[in-house]
Amino acid sequence: QLCVAVERIYAHRDVAEDFVDALVQRAGALVVGPGRDPATELGPLVDRRHRDQVHGQVTAAVAQGATLRAGGVLPDGPGAFYPATVVTDCRHEMTLVREETFGPVAAVVTVDSFSEALRCAADSPYGLAATVLTGSMSHAQRAWRELPVGTVKVNAVFGGAPGGAAQPRRGSGHGFGYGPELLDEFSAVKAVHLEPPAGGHW
Repeated sequence: QLCVAVERIYAHRDVAEDFVDALVQRAGALVVGPGRDPATELGPLVDRRHRDQVHGQVTAAVAQGATLRAGGVLPDGPGAFYPATVVTDCRHEMTLVREETFGPVAAVVTVDSFSEALRCAADSPYGLAATVLTGSMSHAQRAWRELPVGTVKVNAVFGGAPGGAAQPRRGSGHGFGYGPELLDEFSAVKAVHLEPPAGGHW
């Protein structure tokens, strides 16, 4: 449960099928279990109420025409566990895509162009971070210029500025988090203009 965990994925139609197949395979291989177990790769959510909220977003998306490719089923037994879930055929306007899920759910929207992906990614009330997976430097440059987020990661899911400096946008927060820029928010600039008194000397 990380603040920069991937919430929604825009995959180009040319690679979407292969991408989703690999994602489904990886999701199915994750070891679910208690956090104290060293073998665990996917621990429980914070509580069952939150798990119900995550599951509600998944089931609502499926009811609206999305396809469940992995996970998405509440497990039996104690705890607030939820399986790694992949949902495809999502549309940009679905709650699963528009809202923060905070769960192990990958909502995949297929797009026809890089421009469409950027437009959809920018159309969000949030602006913490974005990841762009591309072999094109021109696409990478467009992404970091145009995406209204605090951190853009190219071909990486984690990472950012040294010292963690970042400036989230919109509903993701205001002001810097970490870094020397954060210190500037605790100070104010004062301009002082000095001229000698009428006699010309102090």
